[in-house]
Amino acid sequence: MEDEPDSKRTLTVRNVPAAVDDAITLQAKVAGKSKSDFVQEFLSATFGDLIGNFIRTSALVALMDNELAKVTGYPLTAQWYDSAMTLAGNREHCRILGIRNEDDLQQILMANVPYLAQRARQLEGDIPLLPHGISLTYALFADAAGRDLKTLRLFYRGLYYFTEESCFWAEIGALREAKKLAPLELPNL
Repeated sequence: MEDEPDSKRTLTVRNVPAAVDDAITLQAKVAGKSKSDFVQEFLSATFGDLIGNFIRTSALVALMDNELAKVTGYPLTAQWYDSAMTLAGNREHCRILGIRNEDDLQQILMANVPYLAQRARQLEGDIPLLPHGISLTYALFADAAGRDLKTLRLFYRGLYYFTEESCFWAEIGALREAKKLAPLELPNL
């Protein structure tokens, strides 16, 4: 979301609960910024997040989330997916997978629809509720599974380092098999 130099707008927010205003005031002070600058940076980061925006606005993501809920039998929560999907994590997904815009995300999701249920089964029991946006998260993983070993190593180190490495490679291998791709030549783990 690149802005032209003069494309700034003013936003006024009213009726903010006192506790929220106090939290903003404290956090701005700790950051050494004015409340206005702090909130402006926070809003710009949050709504400048390509993946987060797509998750919250895509009709296809909403449809696939509902389909996953039916397939898995897990309820779809009211919350948006954010576990390990931080702004930095979303940017890392974009960097590693070469995602530049919403069209790229749409193509990734559409190409990986056949593998969403498989990814959900791989995590069965780990996620007892399905938050909105989980289908895109699954699609990003399934898309990565089709990439080369160098990209997958970056993907593991940058985003899935918290997963047991042998488990990560097994999940990638199963998705590659489902996609009818050659197995990866992995060194002994």
